[in-house]
Amino acid sequence: MKRRQLEIWQLGGLLGLLSACTANIETGPQTQVTPPATGGASASGGTAGAGATGGTVPGSGGSVTAGSAGTGGTATGGSAGTGGAGGSMPTPDPEGNVPYTPPAPGAEALRARTWKLTHAQYAKTVQALLGVAVDTSDLEPDLDNGVYPNMSGSHFVRVPLATGYFRKAETLSSALTTAQLTALVPGGALTAASRDTFLASIIEKAFRRPATAEELTAYGGLFDLGASEGDPVLGFRAVVRGLLTSPNFLYRTEIGSDPAVADFTLTGHEVASLLSYSLLDGPPSAALLALAAGTELTQSATLGTQVAALVNQPEATAQLAAFMSAWLQVYLFDAEEVNKDETRFPTFLSIKQAMKDETVSFLAQYGGPTGTIPALLTTPVPMPTGPLGTFYTSEPSGSAGGVRTGVLALGTLLSVRAKPTSSSPTLRGKFVRDRFLCQQIHLPDDVVPDISETQMTLMPKTTRELYEFHASQPACAGCHTLLDGVGFAFEDLDAAGRFRTVENGVTIDTSGHLYETDVNRPLANHTDLANALAQSEWTRECVATQAFRFYFGVVEADRGIPPVQAARLSVATGAFRDMVVAVMSSPSTYHRVRN
Repeated sequence: MKRRQLEIWQLGGLLGLLSACTANIETGPQTQVTPPATGGASASGGTAGAGATGGTVPGSGGSVTAGSAGTGGTATGGSAGTGGAGGSMPTPDPEGNVPYTPPAPGAEALRARTWKLTHAQYAKTVQALLGVAVDTSDLEPDLDNGVYPNMSGSHFVRVPLATGYFRKAETLSSALTTAQLTALVPGGALTAASRDTFLASIIEKAFRRPATAEELTAYGGLFDLGASEGDPVLGFRAVVRGLLTSPNFLYRTEIGSDPAVADFTLTGHEVASLLSYSLLDGPPSAALLALAAGTELTQSATLGTQVAALVNQPEATAQLAAFMSAWLQVYLFDAEEVNKDETRFPTFLSIKQAMKDETVSFLAQYGGPTGTIPALLTTPVPMPTGPLGTFYTSEPSGSAGGVRTGVLALGTLLSVRAKPTSSSPTLRGKFVRDRFLCQQIHLPDDVVPDISETQMTLMPKTTRELYEFHASQPACAGCHTLLDGVGFAFEDLDAAGRFRTVENGVTIDTSGHLYETDVNRPLANHTDLANALAQSEWTRECVATQAFRFYFGVVEADRGIPPVQAARLSVATGAFRDMVVAVMSSPSTYHRVRN
């Protein structure tokens, strides 16, 4: 009977978790999860908190589609736009120039929200709480939101995931050894007399804030129910099981202490969780939670010092590497569909891991804490030794090798943005526009290109000639002028990043043109492109914007918000470490509004 009561109690927590997410399940990603209450919630998490709604999942912002009208008769045939509502790029002048104009200062307060832990964060949080590892591979996968894996508006607990959490809680609590349970109890005694100190300690660790009186009472009742058959150990296990299914464990909140206040400062513990999960991808340490009890994390005068200390930790370096991989979409290289024609590239599969390792190494050096935008973009990539170096020079016309300048010329990035048999100036140009200029250009699905793999194989033409023909079609000219003029600069690097000087008997032409930036110029090759982007203020703002999206888990509502502009100014003269500190040190870190 007692066992059944415990199951019913835990099921109440599961239903509470689902009820906290119902709005998202029913309405999709336009509505944020209703947050769990920070005070007065049942221990099971069955009472949803009040007042906070989050931002919408990112929209397209200003964007251009194929065939859109040009502005003032410019050579671009259509203008690109920056992503994010309220943050549009100025209109190009008749020559397609877009001089950089700093935006008006934006509001510092972000919208109140809750934020579900990713599976990686869940695993680290369980490890920190219980001292045991948990396998999350059998949980319903995190949703792909199309931006970054940790976006706050796109992670919801649906029935399959709630069931998975329920089962993990049962398995973990039952499998804890006596020694592991003892380690959770201040004083180390698994007796009823330790109940109250155990509850205060473990609830604070699980919820990343001190327990409320209501929670102590509710979990005390759960402990007593579990221990009522005479074995206190069952009480300890019951509490662990209940905590692992609570929304207060599975979510981090940014809703403040008073749901009636519309414009407010986060609690110190909420800021501690934001900083720790964003910068370190794991729960706050005891030292950070101790700081949260004061005002160091909720005042600009002291916040930056604390952020800088966190950024110096090894976990922050790993998180910066995760940002670089996500921003540059390196993870796409692991997909099975990123493969090459075996006839043209017979050794591609055998060197694929080495190519990935080359990228990781380059990013660690030039995209790490001391890296800079110019170094990332313009540092020559050394020719690797061994099979990978042999592969890069295996195309007969490129056997002498050549120059690969910066991150954009890495084999991984080039291979992803190409076809199995041929390069793709359009995909490569789109990548540069999207990732380094924050210009979203959407290629419509209903315009069928007059280019095919078959044509490329059978016709004695270069990739450039085929794409130029495509761009000459009125329906395609708008986008392809913007994209291909950039992508052509990489034509001396084929579909898998190999050097080449000739294609189908025709000398490769890497000339292009950069439009709709503050550094417009003719391009002789990808080195010219890299140097131009390294000098662009739009590039600096875009990198800062991408960092804000990743670390805050939301798309900016306005270009002028403090984290983006502070990061832009920082990365203009400093390193990526300085940019991260700037992103997380503004008043936007602790200032929220409800609406």
